[in-house]
Amino acid sequence: MSDQTDRDKRILSKLNLDKLPFEISSKNFFIIWGKMFQNLKPLFIYKEGEYALKWCLSTNKRMRVFLKIFEANEEGYEVYKESIASQLPQFSYKTVAKIIDDGMKKGYYLNLAPRTVISTDKKIRNIRPSEELVVQFINWSIDIINNLIDFQKKLK
Repeated sequence: MSDQTDRDKRILSKLNLDKLPFEISSKNFFIIWGKMFQNLKPLFIYKEGEYALKWCLSTNKRMRVFLKIFEANEEGYEVYKESIASQLPQFSYKTVAKIIDDGMKKGYYLNLAPRTVISTDKKIRNIRPSEELVVQFINWSIDIINNLIDFQKKLK
């Protein structure tokens, strides 16, 4: 066997193919995966221009902070710099605070009351994503789902 065949077998043995919403054999996996990758690839290429989602996902640190803020927004609970920093101990408070402050300057993050929790602590400055950012992230997620469904239909 060639080195590439051995490598492919090692990769395949570690994949969770049973989680896919369609059946795919290990024999033709790389061919089908290549087609699926080509179908999804445009969704991971940034469009031209400056926009909220592009900024929020541009680095690992920004992405992790964004996901904490987005989750809190969707769940309706309070989130603020200190709480995010405590949930991301691999980053310093200063790093988290800078990301949030930069996002607020750009208008991507806003100080708004939580969706469902009524805060009694006036010192807490709850952080939520802007409407523009929420729309961009949800639409991007919908595009991913739609592309996967389209791809699944092509397999049948």
